[in-house]
Amino acid sequence: MPTNREELRQAVHLMLHDVIEQGFHLLVYHPQHSDTINGVIQEAGEEIHRQLVRVEAGNLLPSSALQEHYEIINRQVHRSSLALLARLQKIHPPEVTLNNVRSGLSSGLPA
Repeated sequence: MPTNREELRQAVHLMLHDVIEQGFHLLVYHPQHSDTINGVIQEAGEEIHRQLVRVEAGNLLPSSALQEHYEIINRQVHRSSLALLARLQKIHPPEVTLNNVRSGLSSGLPA
């Protein structure tokens, strides 16, 4: 969990840039879904901007409320990135192969 402004800014960038990167990878292999993928990429970019503005707004808060402010933003960014990644995954669900199932079973993971 980020404990200061700079760590939170980095967390926002990392989580949401992952969405953007995954979107670009999908565009290469699924150009027929470019409208949907581009929409998710654009939403991720807008979410980065919104959350960074909120991070900077924390400078106006008393220091006693700052940590809670950072935790709320971190949770919200985490949820947003997962929701956007889920939308991308609906376009191209991960492939389940017999090898994946076998390796999951041998590692103790549920199939």
